[in-house]
Amino acid sequence: MKKTTKLKHLLNSPQNPEFIMEAHNGLSAKVVEEAGFKGIWASGLSISATMGVRDNNEASWTQVLDILEYMSDATTIPILLDGDTGYGNFNNARRLVKKLEQLDVAGVCIEDKIFPKTNSFINGEAQPLATIEEFCGKIKAMKDTQRDEDFVVVARVEALIAGWGLEEALKRAEAYRQAGADAIR
Repeated sequence: MKKTTKLKHLLNSPQNPEFIMEAHNGLSAKVVEEAGFKGIWASGLSISATMGVRDNNEASWTQVLDILEYMSDATTIPILLDGDTGYGNFNNARRLVKKLEQLDVAGVCIEDKIFPKTNSFINGEAQPLATIEEFCGKIKAMKDTQRDEDFVVVARVEALIAGWGLEEALKRAEAYRQAGADAIR
């Protein structure tokens, strides 16, 4: 079974919740697989930390792809990348999906912040969010670009962390679902 299909099955599992485990390089990805987890969360925070940079897009998306290549080569379980904001505008997000599919990465989770992003734990209420229209455009561009129908795009709603309230979070989640997101986080 393809890695993307495995991730889609995890998201739709009747035994929800299913758990995936964080990994940040090829070795930790292999440990996650051997420990019996069904998937890997390629954490932007952890990948940045292993490079000694802050979790605010100081690591370029190509550096992240280099690490993902080792993780994917070392494992047979699906990898879901913490893709920050998609590393720029809709064009960058589109290229990201193309490259992730080439590396056999099963999906990406992007957050509705403005690029470059700031880690959510740092003064969350001061963080600006992308407009709903802009973020929906990224989701649509990513879904239009994917070649594998099972590739997963997860939309991460940051409205609560940014202090925008539950009503705004729900409004955004519904818009992202309608734009084609496979899951909302």
